[in-house]
Amino acid sequence: MSSQQSKNILIIGIAIAAIIGLIVGLSVGGMNSEKIDSSTETKSTELKKLTIAVMPNEDPKKFEMQGKALEEYFSNKLGIETKFFYPIDATTTVESLVTGSTQIAFMSARPAQLAYERSDNNAMLFMAEVRPFDDTTGKKLDTFYYSEFWVKKDSGINTLEDAKGKNVAFSGPTSTSGYLFPLAKLVDKGLVKPGDDPKTYFSNVLFSGGYQQSLSALISGQVDIAAGGDHAKFTFLTPEEQNQIKVIEKQGPVPTHGITYRTDLVNSELISKFEKAVIDMKSERPDLLEKALFGAIDFVPINHHAHLDSLGDALAKTKIPHL
Repeated sequence: MSSQQSKNILIIGIAIAAIIGLIVGLSVGGMNSEKIDSSTETKSTELKKLTIAVMPNEDPKKFEMQGKALEEYFSNKLGIETKFFYPIDATTTVESLVTGSTQIAFMSARPAQLAYERSDNNAMLFMAEVRPFDDTTGKKLDTFYYSEFWVKKDSGINTLEDAKGKNVAFSGPTSTSGYLFPLAKLVDKGLVKPGDDPKTYFSNVLFSGGYQQSLSALISGQVDIAAGGDHAKFTFLTPEEQNQIKVIEKQGPVPTHGITYRTDLVNSELISKFEKAVIDMKSERPDLLEKALFGAIDFVPINHHAHLDSLGDALAKTKIPHL
């Protein structure tokens, strides 16, 4: 065999090996692709247990008492084991959604937006509560409410300008109506600069953990002024206590609390069943809405971005960092 013939055979052999390698690679790649697709599909369709977080706006222990009733209701409605989880605060609620340890969460607006941002946009609001509010035409129902600043009637404080150097209670740094919107009002009035800590205006800032705790601090004299949702004073104070306080400022509209789900972990069929179960609750178990889910009157389907529109404005105004 000549030298040229040997070279030709070698070249042909290399070409055949390359073709075989390419075919094998494509086959393996296709198998891996099928495995990846199958894994993704399994992640969203073969959920054996649904874990739902309920972000507290008062003592979580009060809500835990209703947990079994909620679990029974949703398990029967969805045909899947359902477990309710009551985080200690908004930050824990967000983290549980981001990690996927919970797949659905009842939560307020700003934590819902934080969960959306930190989960690569996979955690999205799909329902929001409706609440009554007063306007010039009387009582209405809508998916927003207002935030308020409260003081004791005998405090001598009649405006936010009077509150300079006083002690204030906010719900927490991630609270929507208990911190973000009140801070936006302070910025609007030029009392706090965008991006500044409210301690530049108040002598002491207490993050109480919720509306109820902020109101308790105000009633007990621990703070001079407090902020929270407009419904809180009726929900958490006795008539006698309500008579001790007054509203000196109102801000909003604030997006109501809503329900967020992980779009990559819960399939469309299950979330449709869940949405119907929530809507049915108004007629079948109104006691659970009132006692276990923020005292809501009802929940309705919404668009995540449209619902949080005013939240974005408040964040831009205050320049609060996204946590």
